Amino acid sequence: MELTQTIGIGVTDIQHAALEEARRLMREAKGDRRVATGLTFERLHDLGWVSAEERDVLHRMHEIGFDATQKQKDGEPNATAAYLEVRRMYNGLLAQGDAGPVALALAAGAVGSYEAVPGDDGATVVYAKSNRSYQGILGGAGAIIGGALGGAPGAAIGGAIGGVIGTIVDDCKD
Repeated sequence: MELTQTIGIGVTDIQHAALEEARRLMREAKGDRRVATGLTFERLHDLGWVSAEERDVLHRMHEIGFDATQKQKDGEPNATAAYLEVRRMYNGLLAQGDAGPVALALAAGAVGSYEAVPGDDGATVVYAKSNRSYQGILGGAGAIIGGALGGAPGAAIGGAIGGVIGTIVDDCKD
């Protein structure tokens, strides 16, 4: 007879742990989600879930997205250049062949937070649907909590789920 061990952790436990981690990061950043996201990437590096190079790429993707969103708020709705740059950085992570699953999950979330729509003149217009405020911090917090529960695979899954939820939050706040 084979015995298995069950971990008594439920969805509610994970929700509360992720929320506490996001709140802790926000306190450390004095309420600035842009700074908190950078702290999140640093924490993921400290935990060993992303390399220094991956941390820097993720941080740069976040900054590009933030800048694109600011321009969009100032009446420049086309975020095509930002999308293409973030996509190029993601492709670079994929092409190097040794990028970790957490970095890839968070980078994919950054790419997925742009939306291409047909413009009035038939041309495609790209919007930065997420300013990476919630997308970045919730993706990172999800990776931190997921990693604590399930190692690198848990961190990648937690990061992906957190990133999706963060993008939805950002979109709803528009």
